[in-house]
Amino acid sequence: MKVVAMHQPHYFPWLGYLDKMVKTDEFVVLDEVQFTDGSPMHRNRFLQINGDAKLLSVSVQKKGYLEKSTKDVRLSNWPKIRKKHRGFIECNYGKTPYFDEVMPLVSEVLEVDYDTLLDLDMASVGMLRSAYGIETSLVMQSSLSYDLEARNNELVLGLCEACEASVYLSGRGARAYMDDRSFFEKGISVQYQVFSYPEYPQYRQDKFVSNLTALDLLFQCGIDGARDIFYSNMKKEEIR
Repeated sequence: MKVVAMHQPHYFPWLGYLDKMVKTDEFVVLDEVQFTDGSPMHRNRFLQINGDAKLLSVSVQKKGYLEKSTKDVRLSNWPKIRKKHRGFIECNYGKTPYFDEVMPLVSEVLEVDYDTLLDLDMASVGMLRSAYGIETSLVMQSSLSYDLEARNNELVLGLCEACEASVYLSGRGARAYMDDRSFFEKGISVQYQVFSYPEYPQYRQDKFVSNLTALDLLFQCGIDGARDIFYSNMKKEEIR
């Protein structure tokens, strides 16, 4: 049995993204789908000292960007943006218990002079994969043979066939356009991701703030602690 999932590349993605990845044998990075402005493809939620979540966004070059494939979207003012993001992280996470352990890993991502958003996103995903011990194989959509005119359900099905998937793990939000029967007819079963955001201690916070970048758990609990919480949460989901 080969389980496949797929998703657009994200900037320092949240735990649900990593949960979906680790539950599969192969994870397809959708680098040829259209860029979506205002999405986690170029921004994510970080925790502030005051307890509010803040979106940190990466600027991209605007000319024709909404018609471009994700892999063709170029960064804009990256040196300025990375300085801003580094400053925010140092200010709001600098006193968290595991800042000194995690920040060097984040800095390795931010210090690089990227040209495209895809390169930046994949570096951030790679850093989190390493920190959380995720070994799922990554496959770029652009490396697969499929119908370039296909969209939505047909695109997903075509990519699953290209990967020789026997099971497709879908996000719950895709139910609106998924035609499970068409997958069944091709010998592919469809399963929907079950994920609940785990709670963990957050420095100087009386009320837990969820749905943040997966960096938050690392800063709060360290690499070993984050792995324990992340994988223990998966086991709880299995018995629900």
